[in-house]
Amino acid sequence: MNNIYISTFGKKTIKVKNEIPIEVGSANRNNFLYSVRDNTGINISKENKYYGELTGLYWIWKNQLIQNDELIGFGHYNKVLNVSFKKAYKLLVNEKKYDFLVAERTYITPHPQKDELNAIASILKRYYREYYETWTKLYNVDGSGKQCNNAQLFITTGKYFNKYCSFLFDVLERMRDIIGDKKGSPYDVRYCAFMGERLLTVFIVTNKLSYKEYSIKYASKLVNIGRKVTKILNINKKSRLYRTLQLKFGAKSSYKK
Repeated sequence: MNNIYISTFGKKTIKVKNEIPIEVGSANRNNFLYSVRDNTGINISKENKYYGELTGLYWIWKNQLIQNDELIGFGHYNKVLNVSFKKAYKLLVNEKKYDFLVAERTYITPHPQKDELNAIASILKRYYREYYETWTKLYNVDGSGKQCNNAQLFITTGKYFNKYCSFLFDVLERMRDIIGDKKGSPYDVRYCAFMGERLLTVFIVTNKLSYKEYSIKYASKLVNIGRKVTKILNINKKSRLYRTLQLKFGAKSSYKK
């Protein structure tokens, strides 16, 4: 079983080889396009408002029992890593050249909720000291930094997938206990998802895993073209021009109203 799981919220998914679309947050809605849903078996589907697409990742980990030598990838309905399945399989399984394929490191913006940052830091410091030291090296006190392989886009093998999920969900479950429920827009309350984005790089760096970065391939051709142009022209992400281009051509989050 070597598959790329693609999370979706009742939307048509981007097409890749060996793709399995998984409907996330299924316990909280009734609009579906695909048969695999995260509200069966062992699941946290009802927690989707806090975890985002990670409820799908949790379902895969708990119910699919990925073997150590199997390839496993994770993407989203509108974006995946820009690498073919054949190439990924060769690098990870046949040649064992890398442990992870991930999105290119990029700048991740400051996180506005100090209580959430304090919670994640305290958990890592108490239960995962080495991971905490990596966290402080990668990110600033406001959670921002230039060293994040974000968006939870990755391809790896079961050996590292299972270790990563065990670490990730233990930390996030502890965080849920500390922070509890929150009110706000669907985008703003996704605090477990926001912290989860940062933790993938922390896991890879702390465990000294080998990895190769790839650009992100979007379902929208306009987004792909726009990102190439901004990279070639080296447009500052904090500039007015970049913000204008992002509003017009950038990828849209399905969580925003």
